[in-house]
Parts: sequence; structure tokens; C-alpha cells
Amino acid sequence: MIYAFEEIGPDLARPPLAARRAMLGSGVAVPLDTWQALPLEARQQIANEGTKLAMSEFVVKNAVSSVLKRVRFMGPVKDPRIDVVPQGVMDAVRQLRPLTLPEWQQLSPLDRYTLVAVSSNSRLLYRALEEMTTGPASTLSSIKLRPWIGPLAHAEVRMSRAALGELAGGMIKSGKAVVLARAAGIRAARGAHDVLDGYAEKWAGPVELDARLDAEMCGYVWQAHVSTVDGEFFAAASILAASTAAIALRDAIAERDPTSSIGEVSQRNEAWSVGSGAFGDEATIAMGGKAAYAPRPTASNPQAAAVGDDDDVVAPPARTGVPVWITLLLMLSTLAAFAAAGITIYRTHP
Repeated sequence: MIYAFEEIGPDLARPPLAARRAMLGSGVAVPLDTWQALPLEARQQIANEGTKLAMSEFVVKNAVSSVLKRVRFMGPVKDPRIDVVPQGVMDAVRQLRPLTLPEWQQLSPLDRYTLVAVSSNSRLLYRALEEMTTGPASTLSSIKLRPWIGPLAHAEVRMSRAALGELAGGMIKSGKAVVLARAAGIRAARGAHDVLDGYAEKWAGPVELDARLDAEMCGYVWQAHVSTVDGEFFAAASILAASTAAIALRDAIAERDPTSSIGEVSQRNEAWSVGSGAFGDEATIAMGGKAAYAPRPTASNPQAAAVGDDDDVVAPPARTGVPVWITLLLMLSTLAAFAAAGITIYRTHP
């Protein structure tokens, strides 16, 4: 089992939490490059073992036998106790929703391990709880989560009203300007360990990056929250993702508005206020530039686009996420501005 918030494709390029539970429980530490050197079948075996009530140490150690010289062995780490909610989890979830002992006991061993593993990253914890409280496979009662507020990267792109109207109306880059800018930001976050000195050993895990139209500011606001493969908040990669997306979007509209600019780029503690529909269910999946032009899967052609952790081909969203009334308002205001300019010119030069 792979949680949706982990953003790991079927190739298991990173060990999912199920695999981490299995390896820890068997006293096996496998670095990321060693994990990637394992055959896919072995990775699947380890991840599957981590979903079980009682895991087999023999199965896990046999699965890593092909890379035995690159594996570090240690004392097995036991699962969290079932008879008491760990204090760290209690403290972490308190700001999001209550968690009772009966609920804790109803969780699967993997769910309990997951809450402990991500308890130090409030964003991942929020997404884990969200996944456990919604959908057919939910294991927690559907108590509404309180809004999340936490550390993230923030970047702004300011532009003329005319350019904003064209961008919101889908008239730039065939309507894929924001999607392509987002793809650039995700690639930047994934490559942070190569780009930024001092982070060679830190690899990006889940990458959240989305944007929203801000009519009052007259531009777009990007927010990013990147975690490492170990589940820590990756501030540098988050800022790299948001700023790269902002630069890419500014570049996309530069021909229409050469005076457009990048506004504040910073790390903030604020609510996640983007992604309310702009990218649909694919809001956290990496995509390459060519993905924006890939055909959408249909009933007659279900294989038109494949979704994966770092796949280049991902079906584009069907909608822009911009409310129709805002688009119409921007377009009308643009036309009115042109009309006013025309009248002024006519009066000056009859």
C-alpha cells in the first residue's frame, strides 16, 4: 500500500512508508541509492511486507540480499504501542483534530506507524489524516480537519490587467502556462540536491506546488511545501520550487507584458490557499513540459496518459481552476480599457 500523499509511482523510486516500516522492523537500513539499485520485485516485496499485521524479518532480509554489502544492520525497531497514543502524535494532531484512544486502536499497524513517522512535519501529517478520514478506505471517523497553517514557500508574479486577463482566459501557451510553470518548479525541487551546495545528501520527497489567481494583487501567488525523503520540511527546495515556477510563469507572459515582475519570494507560516481545483486530482504529481500536450485518457483510449511520481506524461487538467466570473470580469475590464484609450485618441486626433 502506498498513501496518495507520498506521491510515489509504481516504480517505487523512493521507499514508501510501508517499506520503511518493514525495514525498520527487521533491523535493516537501506540508503536511497541502494534502494533504487534493488530489483523492482524486491522493492514491491518489502513494501507489501510492511502492510502486514505481523512482518517477516526473513522476507525483508532475503529481499535485500542482492545489495547486502551496501545495507546497514541495526536493532529492530518495534511498532508504536497500540494501548496508548504516543505523546508526540497527540501534540502534533491537537491543532488539526482530536484523536481518541479507541480511534488509535482501530488504525492498522501501518497507519499508526505512519502517524508517528510524519508527526514532525505538520503538512504531511495533515495530508495523512485527510487521507485516513476520507474515502472508502478511511480508517478514522470523518471529523473535519481544522485548516492547516504552517511553513511553506511563497512567491508572487505581478502583471498588467490585460496580461492577467489573457492568462486567466487560457490565451497564453495554449492555456497551459500555469501548468508548464508548475512543472518547471517541481523539476527544480527534485534537483535541489544537485543545485544547492550543502544539500547533496538531501533528496526531495513529496512536492506540493500550486498557484492561485489574485485579482487584487493583479497576478498569481505560488505556494510550495517540499519534504525530504525522510519526511522533514525541505525549506530550500520549497523556495526553489516556488521561485522557479514564478520565473517560468513570468517568462511565459513576458511577450505580452514586458513589465511583469516577480514579487516577494519568502518562507512563511501561513495557510495553504492554492490548489483548490487548478490541477484537480493531480495537484501534487510531477509532470514534464510535454505532458501539457499529452492526450487525455478516455473510455476508448484509457492509456492515453500515464501517471507516476516523476513521469513526463501526465494528463493535463480539464479546467484552469479560475472562476468564470473572474475571467469574464478581467476580460471586460481589459476591453473597457482599450475602448477608453480609443476614445481618448479619437478626441485628441479627430
